[in-house]
Amino acid sequence: MAAVTLGVASCDIEKKFETEIPEYPMTQLVKSATATAGDETVEGVVDNDKHTVTFVFKEAKDFSAVNIKMVYLSRVVLKDGAAEELTTDLSANKAYSFVLNNLEEDVTYSMTAFRAATIKVDRSQCSVITGLEGDANPVKMSTATDPDGKYGSLPKHLFDGIYMTGKPTNEKENTQWSSIGYRWFGWQMTTDELTGPNGEKYGNAYTVDLGSKMRVAKMVFWPYWPYTRIEGAQFEIYAWTLDGEPSGDWGNWQLIASADFSDRFELAASLPGDSTDPIFSEGMTVEYNYADVPEARYYRVKSIKNFMSIYQDKIDSNWKEPSNVNAYSVCELEVWQYNIDE
Repeated sequence: MAAVTLGVASCDIEKKFETEIPEYPMTQLVKSATATAGDETVEGVVDNDKHTVTFVFKEAKDFSAVNIKMVYLSRVVLKDGAAEELTTDLSANKAYSFVLNNLEEDVTYSMTAFRAATIKVDRSQCSVITGLEGDANPVKMSTATDPDGKYGSLPKHLFDGIYMTGKPTNEKENTQWSSIGYRWFGWQMTTDELTGPNGEKYGNAYTVDLGSKMRVAKMVFWPYWPYTRIEGAQFEIYAWTLDGEPSGDWGNWQLIASADFSDRFELAASLPGDSTDPIFSEGMTVEYNYADVPEARYYRVKSIKNFMSIYQDKIDSNWKEPSNVNAYSVCELEVWQYNIDE
């Protein structure tokens, strides 16, 4: 199984106020919260600006006796309904209220629980954004040699759905496609091509627009040549949490996952060509916890290493070109989002 690490940004901006008296009232009163309903335990989504704590479950359906554990800033005064541990009824959209004092005034928080379904994002609303500094050279992303883009790379291939009309179940089927298998998205750049003629800075990354803000639940990357050449073996996924259209400045992007599928090279090599192993039929899947991801419309994928970079001594000799170190390929990207059942 691939290693996937979810990235969580720290929100504890008032940590210093744990040990010294603040010059102004504390605002980040609730540090974290967890809830257990049945056999499922989830992290709460804490919004200290709106004074809400939301628990979103995937499996649990009965919220009549939810066990909750809260962590507050040490100087917060717990008042009506506030406790470090409690059990309460959050079924039928019921809200539990509790009061905290920030050393100046009382603040009322509301706590709720929901069950989240996951729905597939319509690929027709998704697209690749090109031209951001730090992303791959747009020219290198468009290498199709025929008018219909049948052979070669084009940004539109990432969400065109053609791959999914005849998705292979094994490596043998994948190599036999001619009408579908030669469509892909990606690039190949030499080291010199990482800097454009006018000083543009390129990198092994790309940005996608999913059409609307959402909390992503799952992304599935379908490899072009499964786990053998320039597919992303190790990559990171970021979300744009600011308003407006994204920029290329990585400092404004929030890391939400780090994925490592590098072990699939050896596994794929050990399987027969007609193998129906899940690594061929299920793609590279990255799943997200509701509480660990922000709402975002724009997402960014940064390739850290492709399979050729890691397995240079074992890779097909025809793929040992310098430009293949700064290269990436994928057939399609499928995305699922959380949908709250209220």
